[in-house]
Amino acid sequence: MERKRASLPTEIILIVVGLLFLFPILYLLQMSFKHPGIFYKPLMLPDRLYLDYYKMALHGDFFRSLWNSTLVTVFGLGLTIAISSMAGYALSRRTDRLFRFVFLLLLTGMIIPTVGSLIPLFKLVTSLNLGNTRSVLVLLYTAGFIPFATFLYSAFTKSIPRELEESASIDGCGPLRMFWVILFPLLLPATGTFILTNVYGIWNDFVTPLIFLNSPEKMTLMPMIVQFMYNRQSTNYGPVFALCVLAMIPLLVLFVFTQRYMLKGLVIGSVKG
Repeated sequence: MERKRASLPTEIILIVVGLLFLFPILYLLQMSFKHPGIFYKPLMLPDRLYLDYYKMALHGDFFRSLWNSTLVTVFGLGLTIAISSMAGYALSRRTDRLFRFVFLLLLTGMIIPTVGSLIPLFKLVTSLNLGNTRSVLVLLYTAGFIPFATFLYSAFTKSIPRELEESASIDGCGPLRMFWVILFPLLLPATGTFILTNVYGIWNDFVTPLIFLNSPEKMTLMPMIVQFMYNRQSTNYGPVFALCVLAMIPLLVLFVFTQRYMLKGLVIGSVKG
């Protein structure tokens, strides 16, 4: 079937909207290459690649904070996926009142704002002596993402035929093996959708690490960038722009390699969800 091409006005509007979304990224990139002589002239493009800002940025704690952010993001998302995928499967297959109540209870977690729960969370973390550890960030992100992830996996699991589970049971496959070997690979679109819609929330989070961490050795990227700016006590924002560009690169790479899973997941969710 021949794909219908959009009209010329629609294409023009889409191009303009795309450029509007790209403008902040392009502005950030060109500001990171401006030499001090033209840095405060926003309409002037860099006449050469000035790399001293990147040298200053890499000379600090960038790589250590990058490692901390990577650990927190990977383990936070991984633990959420492991728990929520199994919970979503169980809640989608059971129709008991208890399971319905648990499902509704989980959905209420999507209503409570994260900022409104910071004070009780801080008291809880302090009483458990978990403060100033990367583990507490992983647990907080996992707890915050479980309601949405469970809802997502539950919706996707309903689109998988029960006959697959029945065939696996006849062949002697246990529940855990059946889920991880047969069902979980079918949930990759949901997994890709969850990762791409929530990885930014962990990677770009500023408030949570700032509240629960007080050691520079364990600080993540966003608080480190702000502390880098204030510790220098200078109005030279070039290294800050360079740090923002460097912090953005991993997310761009992730999006390029996983966007097809997200698009597939959104399409499946809209049709079968």
